[in-house]
Amino acid sequence: MSVKLNEVVKFFDDILKPSEFDDVSNNGIQVARSKEEVKRIAFAVDASLKTVKAAAKAGADLLVVHHGLSWGGGIKRIDGAMYEIVKTAINADLAIYASHLPLDANKLCGNNWELAREMKLKKIKPAFSYHGNVIGLTGYTPDGRKVGVCSGGAGEFAPAAKFLKCEEFITGEANWAEVIAAENVGIKLTTLGHYESETYGVKALMRETAALDVETMFI
Repeated sequence: MSVKLNEVVKFFDDILKPSEFDDVSNNGIQVARSKEEVKRIAFAVDASLKTVKAAAKAGADLLVVHHGLSWGGGIKRIDGAMYEIVKTAINADLAIYASHLPLDANKLCGNNWELAREMKLKKIKPAFSYHGNVIGLTGYTPDGRKVGVCSGGAGEFAPAAKFLKCEEFITGEANWAEVIAAENVGIKLTTLGHYESETYGVKALMRETAALDVETMFI
């Protein structure tokens, strides 16, 4: 089976609603392809050279990632590693679609809601605003502890989690100042690894893509 690229993009946009987010990532299609038909979609956390090469080798027509290539003002120079990534994608006719904050926050398949389901949290409420975008959450563990969850590099939210009466804040990574800030307010800070904490949303979005009846794979 195959679907048209614009149909896949609409499918993702309908779920993730990127237009609702003020995001430094230029979410959506960041690299196009010459053919309209998409038969195989690869999913990964990062649009790194290694990942793009792996997707190309696997014969993917589209690579869907959390961390894309184009941020803020876009790609200013196509040289060095960026040249190799773009060249690899174009030579393989591989489109690249990115979703950053929308994939953190999404209730159906976002990183944080997937982490909450993995932890069996109850009484979940959205929390932790990043540039006006609420991307994390709070919830209660099966043993009744209130915790805050925000994937990626969100150590800065530990004091906010304490203010919300959380006993623990769970994120991907934190810098040393954020570790000390958590210690100062008396909240347990748990870091899962930036990458590890953001595999959940990509895999969940891949699961939802089963509705398109195309081949999928996680890199």
